[in-house]
Amino acid sequence: MHDHLSSSLTEKIEILTLVQDEETGNIAWAPSKKRWASVEIDTQRNIFSAVGVGTRGATIVIRTDHRLTLHQAIRWRGEFLHLTSIVLSKGRDRQEIKAALVTPVECLKDADKTPAGCSFPGVLTEKYVGHEQLDPLAVVTGDYVLVTPKPITLAPGSWVICDGRYYRVLVPHELDEYKNEYEIRRKEDC
Repeated sequence: MHDHLSSSLTEKIEILTLVQDEETGNIAWAPSKKRWASVEIDTQRNIFSAVGVGTRGATIVIRTDHRLTLHQAIRWRGEFLHLTSIVLSKGRDRQEIKAALVTPVECLKDADKTPAGCSFPGVLTEKYVGHEQLDPLAVVTGDYVLVTPKPITLAPGSWVICDGRYYRVLVPHELDEYKNEYEIRRKEDC
């Protein structure tokens, strides 16, 4: 039996697009359109970062929108959803979107310079360290990963302020087509 798409789209979502202020250069997420959707919280973690730890995920189904890309984001019930995949159904009447439920923080680029660079949204996550056996006497440092929209580039060695704290940019990971990731360390741990 064919399911009726319209009866399952009961949640209102907001598609977010990056905008840049022409005067300040600041970048922010802004609402661009609203859609009806079906949203389900996933039982498995969403690995939205190649070098950071995963987080809760969600699956969103909407009517096909060919303009929607992984450069955008979704706001649903006050939650921010970082898009990780968009798949068109066989019938081409719907898209299934996978997303990570994350909390974006406001960041400031080149915080060590005067004047500082632009502000932008980013997502902080802990760095995935694997199953590495540490020396019992080793000092553990707080390494994190900052996931940014693709237009944001940070130089290794530069400073960034995220959510009011200073971090040094250690290693850039910029090969992903839709986002950049930066291994960073808190100022206190440098």
